[in-house]
Amino acid sequence: MTRTVAVRYAFGIVGEASREAHLATAPGTGVPAAWRTFCGVEIPAHEAEVSDRPAGMPCVCCLTNLTRSITW
Repeated sequence: MTRTVAVRYAFGIVGEASREAHLATAPGTGVPAAWRTFCGVEIPAHEAEVSDRPAGMPCVCCLTNLTRSITW
């Protein structure tokens, strides 16, 4: 089973303005080497902060891609 998580760069890796919360699909088990977000950004796992809940400013592109995948 997979789930959607919020992923952003950890504190100190990039400037605060670049720490927007992206959305990514978490694998059923383990941690990927890099998180591939819904907008196409790849965040290396060792530089990532991952949360089951939104944290920080959301990435608008990720939100847009999420809503496109929902069948209304």
